[in-house]
Amino acid sequence: MSVGFAKKIGMTRLFLEGKSRAVTVLEFKENFVLQKKVVDKDGYNAIQVGSVKKKKGTAPRIGHVRKYSSQDFDLRFIGEFRDFEVSEDKSIFDINDFEANDVLDISGSAFGRGFAGVVKWHSFRGQPASRGHDHERAPGSIGSRWPQRVLPGRKMAGHMGTNTVTLKNVKVLAVDPELGLLFVNGSVPGSNSNYLKIRKVEAMESK
Repeated sequence: MSVGFAKKIGMTRLFLEGKSRAVTVLEFKENFVLQKKVVDKDGYNAIQVGSVKKKKGTAPRIGHVRKYSSQDFDLRFIGEFRDFEVSEDKSIFDINDFEANDVLDISGSAFGRGFAGVVKWHSFRGQPASRGHDHERAPGSIGSRWPQRVLPGRKMAGHMGTNTVTLKNVKVLAVDPELGLLFVNGSVPGSNSNYLKIRKVEAMESK
């Protein structure tokens, strides 16, 4: 089992067994094992890992990393992976923890699409364009006289995208240990150069 943060490089194609496969390239550098949380002490089981060294870090974060990993640097990404157990002697996850045919759960932020109206965001039909209507993409009525407020969950214009998306059971098609690259099947959330949380799952969980 392995977890950590991986950088999305982009998409390309690989020829495997005579077939062209669309793949996403992920760069997986060293991920340092930090805090290990247990039910008896913290109320839940989890492992905390960090990745990507920072040139200038804050003293509290450096102290936290030093306390649990004996490293004197700050880490750009620190996150938890719940219900995950690791052996006591495990201190680093790297590219060697992965191999072809592994199955991953991948989480990341979706594309940010700025401020969007209801037609683009929620696929509203819009108002009729005939008879001189000048607000074809207007949302229409958003409520009645009572309760004189907009009810939560009303579909309106707003900030579209940047929500967290998780893809389950993504298959690793190939691994390049020399370059530290993972080639996973299909597309994954987020823009190029974004960092994703990946977690290797048991093969029995795959479809």
